Amino acid sequence: MDLFTKLVLVYSVRSVCLLVFLSTLSWKAILYFSIFLVSLYFLPLFPPKSPSDKKRPAKTRDIMTELYPDAEDAVQAKMVSDAIVNLVSYDAEDTPSVQRFETIKQNSNCVFARKAKLWGSPPWNYELNLDGNIYRLLPMLLKFTIKCSSQKLDAFLIELPGKIYGENVQDFGDGIYKVLKVISDNDPAKIHCMNKSYIDKRGWVFEFNKVTFFITTFAPFYPENHPRYAFGAKDCYILLQPEMSFAFHDLPPDTTETNWDQPQTVRDKIRVAFKDAGRSYYIPDSVYSPMVFEILRPISEQDSSYEWWKSGKKCK
Repeated sequence: MDLFTKLVLVYSVRSVCLLVFLSTLSWKAILYFSIFLVSLYFLPLFPPKSPSDKKRPAKTRDIMTELYPDAEDAVQAKMVSDAIVNLVSYDAEDTPSVQRFETIKQNSNCVFARKAKLWGSPPWNYELNLDGNIYRLLPMLLKFTIKCSSQKLDAFLIELPGKIYGENVQDFGDGIYKVLKVISDNDPAKIHCMNKSYIDKRGWVFEFNKVTFFITTFAPFYPENHPRYAFGAKDCYILLQPEMSFAFHDLPPDTTETNWDQPQTVRDKIRVAFKDAGRSYYIPDSVYSPMVFEILRPISEQDSSYEWWKSGKKCK
């Protein structure tokens, strides 16, 4: 018997059996049976799962993520800043550096100096090098940048021992470079301003934690007729003044012109006061003069500026 004949025979037998079966049922039984078959096809009791629904065994990493979800970068940065602020314990407004700087504050011809609100660096640790001492003040400097706006702080004072850095402009300049470089390298905002190629050009400003600073320095080697005269103080000082502090005192915009005979603005009065005291200070020809030259002044205005920002010497 060939294949075709076999198929015809099989389907014929099946058809006859199906007809006999159906003939023994009522039309209602056939209807209900049909509905039952349809329900199995269209409404399964347990629908098939998609591949994504397959249960994975929980991993340690998944459990940790659920218990300790990652915080956003900004949130993490604030948490770190808050933690540092809470850990800083010394009284920055009453440090020996601030106390010793008082003689300069009280004798300065700047009309804002006597009432200026300063925070200071901790006492110098002679068992550490310069880098180590600057690392010690970084937490307080960070706290200063966080608080200076709300508390209207005028400056952060860094004291360097005069017997190491107060002999001449070169030693002090090398110290200034190292101080600012360490601070810049540890800038939480990652600006790293001391790594810029245009430090001695217009537009550069010292910056830490997104706060820009005007920097003034004082040292014992400056003579009495110099605006950076230290009034007998034995140590060197780097004064980081946040530029926002000028707004606190309503200081007018910078200008190269001065009304010497009838000073009108606060800026005029400060310049005249320094001149009358015999300590006139250099006024750049342009308000856009690079700031870097104002940080460390030569002993005589006829001397060339020491390029401290190019210092490659190993600081003591």
